[in-house]
Amino acid sequence: MHSLTRLQHWLQRVYEIDVPLNVTDFLITDHALAQALQGNADRPACKEKLLVHESAGELAMSLFLSPEVVNVWEDAGDPSMAERANACCQAIEGVSHFLYLAWRAGFNRELTQLELELQAEIDKFIGLSTMTGGGGFEETATICKWLFDGVSYEPGLEAETKARYETANFYAGQYCRHLNERYVRGHDSAGLTRELRRFYRQGEQGKLGMIPIQSR
Repeated sequence: MHSLTRLQHWLQRVYEIDVPLNVTDFLITDHALAQALQGNADRPACKEKLLVHESAGELAMSLFLSPEVVNVWEDAGDPSMAERANACCQAIEGVSHFLYLAWRAGFNRELTQLELELQAEIDKFIGLSTMTGGGGFEETATICKWLFDGVSYEPGLEAETKARYETANFYAGQYCRHLNERYVRGHDSAGLTRELRRFYRQGEQGKLGMIPIQSR
C-alpha cells in the first residue's frame, strides 16, 4: 500500500498542505464490510467510496477501494491500458476525497459533496497528466477528452447523486481545459501550481467562481 501513501504525499506537495494522517490506515478493501458500513445494502456496489460518519463533534471515515483497483494500482498482474487508467482514476479519486475532507476537517471547515467531487475530478486530470510524463498541450488535451467527454455513470444511481456527478464533471472539464489552454500551452508550470493551490483553498462558490465557462 506504499504507493497510495506516495500518492497522498504527492497531492499534499501539489497543494502545499499538511495532513498528519496516512490514507492506508483508513483503507478497507472488503466489499461486504463497505456495504455494512454504508448502512444500505440496496445501494449499488462501486469500486471506490469514502464512508463518513459524524457524531458528537467527531468525524469517522474509511476509504473503500476494491481489491481490483488496489492490485492494479500496486502493479500486480498484467492489466490492460484501459484497466490501468480506470484504476488510477479510482485510486486518485479516493485519496483525493480522503485528503480534502481530512484537511478541511482540520480547520473545522464545512464542505459540500459537490466541491468534494469537483476537486477529485481535477485531481484526476493533474494526476494522469503527471503520470504520463507531463506531456505537452496535445497530450493533456487528450486526457481532458477522455476524462470529461462521453462519460457514463454506474446504473442505479439516485437522480440527485447522478446530477451532482454530472455537474462536477461539467465544471471540472471546463476548468481543466482552461488550465491546459492558459498554463500548459504557455509552459507556465509555476503559474499552474499557484492557480491549483488557490483553487484548492476555495469553498464551493469560490471554486465555481474561478471556472470560466466556454460554449462547447
